[in-house]
Amino acid sequence: MMEKRPADEFREMIARSRRVVFLTGAGISTESGIPDFRSAGGIYSDPAKLAIFDIDSFHRDPGPFWRFSAEFLPLLERARPNTAHLAIARLGEMKEVEVATQNIDDLHLKAGSRTVWRLHGSFETSSCLRCGRKVRTAELRSVILGGGTPKDECGGVFKPEVTFFGEMLPVRELENSLRAAAAADLFCVVGSSLAVYPAASIPHYRRPGCPLVIVNRDPTPLDAEADLVIRASVGEAFSEIGL
Repeated sequence: MMEKRPADEFREMIARSRRVVFLTGAGISTESGIPDFRSAGGIYSDPAKLAIFDIDSFHRDPGPFWRFSAEFLPLLERARPNTAHLAIARLGEMKEVEVATQNIDDLHLKAGSRTVWRLHGSFETSSCLRCGRKVRTAELRSVILGGGTPKDECGGVFKPEVTFFGEMLPVRELENSLRAAAAADLFCVVGSSLAVYPAASIPHYRRPGCPLVIVNRDPTPLDAEADLVIRASVGEAFSEIGL
């Protein structure tokens, strides 16, 4: 008897499920042109960028972050949902699907997913650290692309509504992600190294007997307890599944 292919096994697990939760990380968006953090060639492969998303560093001097954003913002603007984003959105038309994402690119929403919990916020909006005024980050585009630090009329520095290292995750997003995990009958980790907490703890909140699937190019700390591990790029994996 031929051994069942991982893609076939994953497809069957999805077919048996009613409530599917996806925890997605940077690996789901690399094929949309957005670099990840920890792989060779990722953002953190440049030692000068190791503290780019560190909140203490931002408060000391926001300049390096905003200069980095002069390169990063155009990548976000050009990015389009890829095979994996679109497959997850299509699945949401057939089953109860919730997405808890560590990404700040909003590609799940652009793909059409209805329920998306943005654990690390979004680059879509920024707020003034002095007065709290919120604006669309696109309104700051000319300053950002010019290499400057965007400031409000009050003189305060704008910060994107992204969760930096050293900041608490948005309470509502985290609580809803944990609730979703506890109610799921299939939990899928897609494109996450499961190295960043507390988001990496969410799979542990699934109920006993809930299968765990991990789709990631590199090993993760939860591989040993997963019911299925697909070691491939997410685009390749979801193309084979054929959702």
